[in-house]
Amino acid sequence: MRVPKRGGERALPILLIALVAINAHAAEVIPPKPDRYFNDYAGVVPKAAADRFNEQLAQFERETSDQVVVAVFPRMQSDSDIADYTQRVAQAWGVGQKERRNGVVLFVFTQDRKMFIQVGYGLE
Repeated sequence: MRVPKRGGERALPILLIALVAINAHAAEVIPPKPDRYFNDYAGVVPKAAADRFNEQLAQFERETSDQVVVAVFPRMQSDSDIADYTQRVAQAWGVGQKERRNGVVLFVFTQDRKMFIQVGYGLE
């Protein structure tokens, strides 16, 4: 004799997948949009050099209209793949001109010994 499945037994695998997906993003932190071109959140670049880099990147934007942002962090605040995580951060920050898609973000994670460059489609 066959016992019919209850609705809860069918929903359990879907619920487990949803919980895993939610938990993966719960551990992720999207940092607030920086107000400078060069941002050293890890404290590894001397202030004078950071200020100089910031001015050079500002001058580059004035000359080309392309916007380049550098963000140096101690660690990546996500368990995701570096390409996926940095893409979400770059999209949240909205670097570059939206209509030209001319933004670039260089991410450096010092303790993880990783870096990644996200390039807007207008510059590819």
